[in-house]
Amino acid sequence: MTTQDKSYVASKEPSTHPAETITAQDRIAWVTIIMLAMLAAFGPFCTDLYLPAIPRELNTDAATMQLTLTTSFLGLALGQLLIGPISDAYGRKRPLYLSLIVFALSSVACAVASSISALIVARLFQGLAGSGGIILSRAIACDLYSGARLTQFMSLLMTINSLAPILGPIVGSLIATYFDGPALFIFLALWGALLFSATFKGIDETLPPERRTVQIKSALCDLGRECTNLPFMCWALALALISGAFFGYLAASPFIFQEIFGLTPLQYALVFALNALCITLGANAAALLARRLPERKLTQGAILIQLLAPVGLTAEIMFDLNNIYLVGVSLALFVAMNGAAQSTGFTEVMTMRRGGTGAATGLFGVLAFLFGALTAPLVGLMGETSLIPLMLVMLFCSLSAFVLCLFGRAP
Repeated sequence: MTTQDKSYVASKEPSTHPAETITAQDRIAWVTIIMLAMLAAFGPFCTDLYLPAIPRELNTDAATMQLTLTTSFLGLALGQLLIGPISDAYGRKRPLYLSLIVFALSSVACAVASSISALIVARLFQGLAGSGGIILSRAIACDLYSGARLTQFMSLLMTINSLAPILGPIVGSLIATYFDGPALFIFLALWGALLFSATFKGIDETLPPERRTVQIKSALCDLGRECTNLPFMCWALALALISGAFFGYLAASPFIFQEIFGLTPLQYALVFALNALCITLGANAAALLARRLPERKLTQGAILIQLLAPVGLTAEIMFDLNNIYLVGVSLALFVAMNGAAQSTGFTEVMTMRRGGTGAATGLFGVLAFLFGALTAPLVGLMGETSLIPLMLVMLFCSLSAFVLCLFGRAP
């Protein structure tokens, strides 16, 4: 990591974060950004890469095969609760090394699995290990930056990371086309090994011993401390709600654009690419505005603008317009503001923590996965051709998130 990367290390106590302005000398090293973005992309690559190439050789039904996805999501969620506090006690690099090694080995286990039960267990460990990349990339970012610098870093991280949901299915489809199912997991194992080598050389320890939690028990207790931290929980729940609405949209989007509006798979892929572009634009716009405006106001404003999306969907439903452009613009606005709110909101959440960064980011990450798991099935309650469930989910999540931000004032 460059000297420039180390030039600013955020204090553990929120009250010590100084007011900051971005200058030409505050550039973020692209090597670090790319490395952390690849680590944060474990989640999308564990799922999106796998979807087009679910192995059929194990002679089982679709419902049982779906459990391999469910256990991976479970591992991605639960692992964050464990790895975050551990990293507060033992530093970032050792848990990161262990996560990458277990990820590579569990990917090999997936490739050689001879039964669906073995594959399910291996996918659970793959998810647990993959969560290390998600949680530790955020923790390292918080160790290095705060305030406007952290917002800028997270927006750039989100820009690179938004490519993962697009590239994942494409790469997975190519592997499935030319190779058998196990090749997918061999690819993931090689990817894990490559990241291990890159992080060994490219990322230094960002949490020195004097700033670590003395005992692992104390680090785990930080989770309980954050659960009773009202400002932190209000803002973390707010961001988890809009993240859940975004996951709900992702679950509903194939049916909206292909079943309701009749787009081809290629046209739908282009819509998905535009979504990633909107997230990128929203996140980077927020980073620019963070130079002049506080993150709290920017996040509240982005969530408030998000409420225009369900308004547009309501007009589509009430007047039976069957207008793909109205729906498309409404949803594009929603995902753009999601990118903006997540970039600035994460900075605000981290200023309100009481304990270690790892515990706080772990709890934050689990809440996002939890709401995503809750909203994804809700958007399909009225069938494949109704926009009403998605509209209600977006309206409820955005409105609730805005109210939580208003109540989540630091004492």
